[in-house]
Amino acid sequence: MFWMSSEADPSISSLVRWNEVKGDPERARRVKWTSMKRHGRTFEKLFRAYENKPSRLLDVSRHTLVFENMTTLTNCLGIIVTDDNVRVERLKNRLSTSYNSDETAGYRDVCINLRLVNKTATGLCVELHVCEVQLLVKSFAQLKTAEGHKRYVIARNRSAR
Repeated sequence: MFWMSSEADPSISSLVRWNEVKGDPERARRVKWTSMKRHGRTFEKLFRAYENKPSRLLDVSRHTLVFENMTTLTNCLGIIVTDDNVRVERLKNRLSTSYNSDETAGYRDVCINLRLVNKTATGLCVELHVCEVQLLVKSFAQLKTAEGHKRYVIARNRSAR
């Protein structure tokens, strides 16, 4: 599922399935696609956390997929990791009971850093580009707020990440 802004009030969003909007250009236009990581945050992360090594930046291009439940999330994860066109570079399971959610101010997801490894990616010279896909359960996605993100940024800045 994806966040889509309301036609009447763009500040209000709801989760929709792609199959419900892909055939309707007006509704598809209102899907809130994730933007690239901003330059300022990219350089901040590079200097603070990655010792000035750009090859460690794996989330400049990112998006979140939202699922009704753990079963559908797990099914998607299985499809991604077994796809011959995809190479998973890193997988963080922040839904695991062994994960310390204090590190992310309570935020939980499954985070996949992946590359496309097919002829099209090679032809476009993007086969080395790593992007991030966050898999999130709907009940967690609905808890995400601007205030929660502010708390996360404060926690991140305290730990100099």
